[in-house]
Amino acid sequence: MRTPGHTPGHLSLWQPEEGLLAVGDALSDYDVGWIATALDGPDAAATAVGSLDRLDALHPRVLLPAHGRIPEDASAALAKARTRAQRLVDDPEGAVWYGARRVFSYALMIRGGLPVDDVEDYLLARTWLTDAARQLGRSAPGLAGELVETMRRSGAVVEEDHRLRAAAEHTPVDPASLDQPWPAAWPR
Repeated sequence: MRTPGHTPGHLSLWQPEEGLLAVGDALSDYDVGWIATALDGPDAAATAVGSLDRLDALHPRVLLPAHGRIPEDASAALAKARTRAQRLVDDPEGAVWYGARRVFSYALMIRGGLPVDDVEDYLLARTWLTDAARQLGRSAPGLAGELVETMRRSGAVVEEDHRLRAAAEHTPVDPASLDQPWPAAWPR
């Protein structure tokens, strides 16, 4: 079934006989999947709320998210994700901040952190950061600095061995897995 929100073309797979619902990125670890309002428009969060409502109406027994653990209580997980998505609808600026913090945390997890001296250059080279700065009416360098500072204060990132790392528990990624050739059809 179509479940746009995380992306316009997002799909979830429903197996009614067993009550299995593969939600992909519609829900991630009891949270709504990242919603890119800069790319998908300001109504993307409301679209995600509608998709979560349709998923919840199925009354699934088991949710299979693309990321995170399988929720013990499918109904509670969908309710929590819906609450988060509704907050993104109610607070568009907060939605932009939420997305920036979340994407940066994942980037730090995937890369095993970043050297502290390279963080600003890394952030300024990211389209998601410049999109967020535009949406918030801020300069990209100003947003980069504020993002790192607010995440430090909240404890979402920590400095260890001169590297900025995500504080959330996660499974390390093999660095070799990031060194892959681009598909020929992808723009560089």
